[in-house]
Amino acid sequence: MQRSEIAIALSNSNIVLKELKHFNAIEEIYEKYNPKVDKKKIDSDLNYVYKNNIEVIDYFDENYPQNLKNIDYPPIVLFVKGHFDVSKLFFSIVGTRYPSGYGEKCTSIFSKELTLSSFSIVSGLARGIDSIAHKICLQNKGYSIGVLGCGIDIVYPKENQPLFDMMAQMGAIITEFAIQTPPNAYNFPRRNRIITGLSEGLLVVEADIKSGSLISAKYAQEQSKPVFAIPGEIFSKRSFGTNQLIKDGAFLAQDPSDIILYFYKEMKNAIKDLDENKKETELTKKETYVLNSIEGEASLDEIADKTNLSIDEIVCVIFDLEVKGAIKRLDFDRVRKL
Repeated sequence: MQRSEIAIALSNSNIVLKELKHFNAIEEIYEKYNPKVDKKKIDSDLNYVYKNNIEVIDYFDENYPQNLKNIDYPPIVLFVKGHFDVSKLFFSIVGTRYPSGYGEKCTSIFSKELTLSSFSIVSGLARGIDSIAHKICLQNKGYSIGVLGCGIDIVYPKENQPLFDMMAQMGAIITEFAIQTPPNAYNFPRRNRIITGLSEGLLVVEADIKSGSLISAKYAQEQSKPVFAIPGEIFSKRSFGTNQLIKDGAFLAQDPSDIILYFYKEMKNAIKDLDENKKETELTKKETYVLNSIEGEASLDEIADKTNLSIDEIVCVIFDLEVKGAIKRLDFDRVRKL
């Protein structure tokens, strides 16, 4: 059998293994577990894959995301529709399928600001918070990944067809489930480990105490990822889960900058890897404006007072100025002009 046939055979067999690092090739997994093969189903799946430009990525493929290799029970096979860019800085936003106006507004604000701060949004393409997070990210020219709890050939919920089409063009849709797998309820908790596994952190927006979003939070904690939660009204069931997360130690998120500043160190490390030639790039008008507001040393709050820019805008400009060698970061929120 060819590698693609083996991958599809394993996906149909629904094998899930805690560790894959002990294997060297997908063929070894196939030989060890010897799944029952329905040749007609494999041929049908291959035909669908080829006709619909679906990419099949197995654990040993060079395009398989490293973040997923680090979790327990990494997916053996991923089906991908769209452009799967594993080099992005991923962050998850999840929450209730039936948000209040407050939840919708919070999701829109956080998704927009995180997107503008170079995060790529990952969620589950469900109705409600998930869909809003994806849409706002794409509307702001960001990159977004939707992780399905069903086969790549199924649009669920059906009303999300326009969003699915947009995601396939501007981001990616992925799943570990075999083609024709229906969206059974027990698939979604399993799907959630991939959402958090891809991401550097998780934000929960409105969630009941029994919400699947709390399962995502548990996965994130097990994967040593920071969990953020937006506080909500104490009398609203939609907020029982998020408020409980905060009581249990999740980071309270009142503003997108709470998340952006937390990840400053990670972004700084990424900056170091950029081409040194970028330091000679000319400054933009906004960069010049911010740089001129700094006299010797200054904090982000001081720069905000002088420029009337938001902290989120300043953080983005500061990143670029540091790349170009115009300033030096002294500590978490203070810089020096060079």
